[in-house]
Amino acid sequence: MLLNSPSQLFVVHPTLSFPSMDVDRCRVTVGVHRADFDRSILEQLDHEYDLLLLDWELETPDARGVLDAFRQSAPEAQILVLAEDVPADDPVDRGADELLVEPYSDETLYSTIERLLLQRAYEEAMDEFFRLSTERALLENELQSGIDAADRYQSVVCNLYESRKRAAAIRDALSSDEFDQSLRQLLDE
Repeated sequence: MLLNSPSQLFVVHPTLSFPSMDVDRCRVTVGVHRADFDRSILEQLDHEYDLLLLDWELETPDARGVLDAFRQSAPEAQILVLAEDVPADDPVDRGADELLVEPYSDETLYSTIERLLLQRAYEEAMDEFFRLSTERALLENELQSGIDAADRYQSVVCNLYESRKRAAAIRDALSSDEFDQSLRQLLDE
């Protein structure tokens, strides 16, 4: 699998049937956690979730409040909103990453979930790559100044190489359109 660990999906949708994804065709491993509507949704929100799948028609609790609360508790996570019809209040304007309007196929739902998770992983890999590149440049400057930083420099160079490989592998898993979308999202931040 492309990601270091299974991605965690939190489903806040009372009726969505979510059969298992075809493991042979999946690009990511996903742990699915369903909201317990007999408990407070706020108590169930966790910053460990990588993606929120949210029913925009939800009234109790209000879907808009769930989106806002989740975005605050997990700002780096992706949010996919499902709606029966095109909503008057656009969830993407409110902070969602994607909106799917019925009718959509299971295949479309799964591919959207995978794309959002891969986009998030690519963004994280690129953030790490740029952080390590900056650190490497600083260490090179220190080495030129005679500071003994050779061990740290070697470690950073090795990590940078691994980070580049990871970003390239995720990039290769994205289609051309998915990559363009990821790049646009990266540039918007």
